[in-house]
Amino acid sequence: MQKSGFPLGFGVGVVVAAVFAVIISLIPAGVFTDPVGYVVLLVVVFVAGPPTVWMLRAVAGNRGVEPVSTVVGGMTGALLFDGLALSYVPGLYGQTGEALTAVATMLLVAFAAIGISAYFVGALKPASA
Repeated sequence: MQKSGFPLGFGVGVVVAAVFAVIISLIPAGVFTDPVGYVVLLVVVFVAGPPTVWMLRAVAGNRGVEPVSTVVGGMTGALLFDGLALSYVPGLYGQTGEALTAVATMLLVAFAAIGISAYFVGALKPASA
């Protein structure tokens, strides 16, 4: 039985979420409040789901830890970071008002995309299954 990759995935998730918070802060607020611009952002975060899962599985493989727990840990770390940052340091995302609400919603879509991607690429099945 492989060692749990949850702690490793959790750490990767926190770091990735922090990097994306900085990237989001560089996007003009108008993109988040423009319906077309926002749809483009939603498509981008949805399309980023499978590569995120593949990256977490690759990290697990390189470290010799269990990949399912690594993916779950990555999602959990990112969710915790974004939840706490949006609550206590919303300025980290560089947006206010309606644009900040759109950022929070976009992050929810991103996490759903990761979960859906993990399901479809088989990343939520134990290796023995």
